[in-house]
Amino acid sequence: MDDREVFFNVVEANSFTGAAKRLETTPASVSRRVKALEQRLGVRLLQRTTRKLSLTEAGDHYFREGRRLLHDLDDLEQALTASALEPQGALRIAAPMSFGQRKLAPLVARFARLHSEIRISLILEDRETDLFDEAADLAIRIGYPADSSMIVRTIAPIPRYACASPEYLRRRGRPESPEDLLHHDCLHYNLISEREEWTFLGEDGEQTLVIKGNFCSNNGDVLAEAAMQGLGITLLPSFIVEEAIADGRLIKVLEDYEREPLSLFALYPSRHYVPAKTRRFLEYLLDHFARSS
Repeated sequence: MDDREVFFNVVEANSFTGAAKRLETTPASVSRRVKALEQRLGVRLLQRTTRKLSLTEAGDHYFREGRRLLHDLDDLEQALTASALEPQGALRIAAPMSFGQRKLAPLVARFARLHSEIRISLILEDRETDLFDEAADLAIRIGYPADSSMIVRTIAPIPRYACASPEYLRRRGRPESPEDLLHHDCLHYNLISEREEWTFLGEDGEQTLVIKGNFCSNNGDVLAEAAMQGLGITLLPSFIVEEAIADGRLIKVLEDYEREPLSLFALYPSRHYVPAKTRRFLEYLLDHFARSS
């Protein structure tokens, strides 16, 4: 272990004590190693007070670039030593709650049966997981891929349906155009923002509306249940509402207007030398959704 690794551990643990626990040494030893690194580089990397530890501008640059270079080096070493090996070891997968429970869990279970040499941990949560913080190998996401330092691999499109219960439509009427939604209770997904816009594409082009309603939630299954109870119209991914639509508990509306599908995609740290366990799982997902479509 060299001074650079000690510094990276201090930043990740946000304390000398936390880094010392990780490295099984003492805080005093950690502090000496960081000071030695600063002296060698000729710059201050950390601002230290009795109550707070923070990165200087030079320290922030060194940490970000250094961590990237170390990950590239780790990828290279893994590729040189393990490229010919069968997938093995621990595979940590992060995924959103509803999709994970409804669609991903059965797939992961079948994959685990096929690859008993891989120890799988499936982490379900709707917040945006940081792969480094969670030590995850890859994250499954639904939405629109944003700029990211991660590698993005698109797996499949996810259609969305506007729908409501038969009882609600009898009581409030069926919307015939997107503008009609302005006179309806719309059920708002508020994990990302308290303001929600719905966009539709019809003969007159694209229309985007700021919808309003008397119920919101940060979980799609909750919104589907609220719609089935007659609280309003919801716009949700197909995997959440397809069963309720099939058995008549929900009815599609505005079917003449297209909605841009969401993307099901995977995030992972590096394009090069992807571990065999991660590569095999991605291939498994891509094959499954290609056959399903």
